[in-house]
Amino acid sequence: MNSITLKTFASFVILVLFQVFIFNQMNLFGYINPMLYVLFLVNYRFDRNQTLFIFIGFLLGFFIDLMSQTGGAHTIASLSVSFLRPIIIRNAFGITAELPKSFQSDPRIINKAVFLLFFILLHHLIYFVVVYFSWDAFSLILKSTSLTAFFSLLLVVIISSLFKPTK
Repeated sequence: MNSITLKTFASFVILVLFQVFIFNQMNLFGYINPMLYVLFLVNYRFDRNQTLFIFIGFLLGFFIDLMSQTGGAHTIASLSVSFLRPIIIRNAFGITAELPKSFQSDPRIINKAVFLLFFILLHHLIYFVVVYFSWDAFSLILKSTSLTAFFSLLLVVIISSLFKPTK
């Protein structure tokens, strides 16, 4: 295995463990649990195999659901955004623009912010729709999505700024 594969595997394992044992136990304001594991989905290189990425997105959600006993909500959300990621990338970075190799390597701050916002909001919206699965909980879905997405976005930005991009 090469070093990129080892780093990818290590970040996968570390983020799953951090999510399950630290962030799922956190209850900010009584009900907000930031979802740090989306950092793995965000930082996965844009130029790598999309089919493999969808499978890894499935495994990421599956392992978090398995360890958290959440019944498949993380799996559905992770799999959905993994599948929709090329569309989000095209909308955030532009169709005619040259796409960066990874999220970290792109110098355009506005495009990165749009990508993060779309990606995290879509993931959280799908997650909370699956968790509540009722029209009666529409306001609760929107409230939970917006607040959890805000704290997840804040956490992803802080942690991703701590690490330098690999070349």
